[in-house]
Amino acid sequence: MRQKYWMNGTLIRFAIAVFISLAAVNLYAFNGGGSKEFTMAKHDFANGGGGNNQPITNMDELMFRQPNPNVNVNGVGIYVYDGMFSLDALGPYQVFKTAALNTFFIAKNKGPVTMSNGITINVDKSIADVTKLDVLLIPGGAGGTAMQTIDPDVLAWIRQIDQTSIYTTSVCTGAWILGAAGLLEGRDASTHWYRANEMLTKFDAEYTGKRWTRDGKYWTSAGVTAGLDMSLALVNHLFGKEYTQAVMLDLEYDPQPPIKGGTPKKSVPIIAQLMQDMYDFFLINFVNCPRDTPGACLFN
Repeated sequence: MRQKYWMNGTLIRFAIAVFISLAAVNLYAFNGGGSKEFTMAKHDFANGGGGNNQPITNMDELMFRQPNPNVNVNGVGIYVYDGMFSLDALGPYQVFKTAALNTFFIAKNKGPVTMSNGITINVDKSIADVTKLDVLLIPGGAGGTAMQTIDPDVLAWIRQIDQTSIYTTSVCTGAWILGAAGLLEGRDASTHWYRANEMLTKFDAEYTGKRWTRDGKYWTSAGVTAGLDMSLALVNHLFGKEYTQAVMLDLEYDPQPPIKGGTPKKSVPIIAQLMQDMYDFFLINFVNCPRDTPGACLFN
């Protein structure tokens, strides 16, 4: 009986420890208010100690350890636009919010943004409102993404943010937008499987074929659901294994698809070909268009 009570007390202490950890991270992740700069440099916080990757060996250590980021991060801005894939943005958003990071959406203009599946969100920050970010994430899509690659205002803003960001990231074909901004030249990158080699070659980048890729401060993921893995990898990089496991458990993140698939190599060849043909119908002109004149191909 005494052992039962001890175990109950231990579990309660563990739950409290996780709660304290989540609350502690909020000290590093409060909203910047009316500021246009969402960076740790904007605020007077202690530097991260980087000791988080050491394993926790007992309950007392976990109870009193607060997350001490390897890299202090405040603002995580997710750029959203009409026609983007919803999970590209909403998946990472949920991961980062669960990790208690100050995460928000940014659009070219304030107001409603309608995603490819019809979901509409109201965005209250425009690119004019945000001049600095610690983390920028660009989601992907299809035709809507192609349109972003030829928008000079969006590309100029991305380049501006990238000058001072700690991490610049993309999910799925969001890498096309980073590429169009000139940020992937000479770098390894992941992106959606559709014409991946051709598209990244267009932007002078090297396609790795990995679920997610880190090259310096640039983190890129494969399509859609891979954004969850990349976001968790970034949380793990910032806060360490134990805290990331707490986030994963909170989300009950344990993918177990009912069948093999999800990449061209794991799919039946005819299915892979049909899916590529479908995307070709909408995007092949854009894929084949020279990098310096993409707009002409979009409207032909």
